[in-house]
Amino acid sequence: MEKSLSLRRMICDTNILSRSDCSAALSQGSTQVMVSANGPAEIKLRNAESENSHLEVQYRSNAGLEDIQNRLVESLIKRSFVRAVATTAFPRTAVYVIVQEMTDKGGLLACSINATCLALITGGIELNFVVAAVHCILDQDGNVILDPEGKQLKLTRSSFTFVFDSIAKNTVTSYVHGSFTLDEYERVLAVCKSAVDKIFDFYRKVSQNITQVVTDES
Repeated sequence: MEKSLSLRRMICDTNILSRSDCSAALSQGSTQVMVSANGPAEIKLRNAESENSHLEVQYRSNAGLEDIQNRLVESLIKRSFVRAVATTAFPRTAVYVIVQEMTDKGGLLACSINATCLALITGGIELNFVVAAVHCILDQDGNVILDPEGKQLKLTRSSFTFVFDSIAKNTVTSYVHGSFTLDEYERVLAVCKSAVDKIFDFYRKVSQNITQVVTDES
């Protein structure tokens, strides 16, 4: 069953931080993330790779605490971009990404990944492809709720975040927890894959209006 299959409104403001090479603030519904990115830049010798660039991601929670959950989010964001960033184009350098949580009202990981991609796009960092993330839950009755917020999150039986590439909409990475059947997993994956086109369309709007606030009313 499908209970809610619409994405929340997205708003993006780019190039908002003067001390970074590129930046983006993205709101998906009431969830907001700010990302700054710098590079390709000089890298410490111990991290240098002779034929590739090093990608470093730092995630900062709104509470300002460093914990295991932060490290998990950093790992998931980095995994989503390791193949997307054209690391062979600028060897022995680094791209540094800082993701700052502003407000978490659901779908924080997806919003963080999408904001990171928008920052990299607007900064002109060479990418092999772009990626977009979609968050979805199954409620206690097995209903699919796309991009949930507020009271909907309290109904969660299982949660899914899928990251897709822009070429063939293959799954780049995913983060799933809770109980579900294989059929339910496939159903949620299909819903997320169908929804991700709207996010890629939103990216195109942002790239055409680099210094403006861009909204998605759909």
